[in-house]
Amino acid sequence: MEAAQVKVSRKKERTVVTLSGEMIIANVGELRQRLLQAFAAGKPVELCVAGVTGIDVTGLQLLCSCHRTSVDRGIPCTVTGHNEALAAIAEVAGMPRLKGCVTDVDGTCFWRTDTDMVTL
Repeated sequence: MEAAQVKVSRKKERTVVTLSGEMIIANVGELRQRLLQAFAAGKPVELCVAGVTGIDVTGLQLLCSCHRTSVDRGIPCTVTGHNEALAAIAEVAGMPRLKGCVTDVDGTCFWRTDTDMVTL
């Protein structure tokens, strides 16, 4: 098991959160706290997932939680970093969709198939 690493970089126009390692139940609580801190700055948040080596359902739920936080706070959040392994697991878990969840009123869901988000 590879421990998750979170690097938060505050830029002038946004907060960049670089995730690496495993996003799994053993560390999702700590990851959640770091992500909430990123949103606290009130600037757009960019989640870079290129270095994620493993993810389970709690990690996928955490990404959805980031989107909900983004919508609730009115702070844009994007996911960057091509990651075929994450996309494959998301596919098996049924995450890709034609439209977002009920809170996705602006069409910003990470998993929408009409965007490139599901090809992380």
